[in-house]
Amino acid sequence: MPRPARPLWVPRTYARRRHRSWMLSMTLASLGWGTWWVLFLVHRLAPGFHVDLAVPSAVSLVFAALGFLVAVLTLRARRSWLLFAHIPLLANAALFLMPWFAAEMWSP
Repeated sequence: MPRPARPLWVPRTYARRRHRSWMLSMTLASLGWGTWWVLFLVHRLAPGFHVDLAVPSAVSLVFAALGFLVAVLTLRARRSWLLFAHIPLLANAALFLMPWFAAEMWSP
């Protein structure tokens, strides 16, 4: 860039690819957890309404698998980023265990 044009240049801020991937992974984890919270809300507000656990399990596992894959792809070698990337990794990994916990809660 020529020197006279430097003061005219407006710096633009862009979200980096890894940050967008991190946000996508967290969004998928939130959608997966949202399926379970909707199920708990329905169970609390309408106890007579029976919902099979296979439906929220399947939906949340799809979100968890996609979110976990994206979270693994966001890993970098920097220590600060490793700590930061463990948040969506753990959020999505916990979704893999949620059908088992829900089956324990709903078992007679």
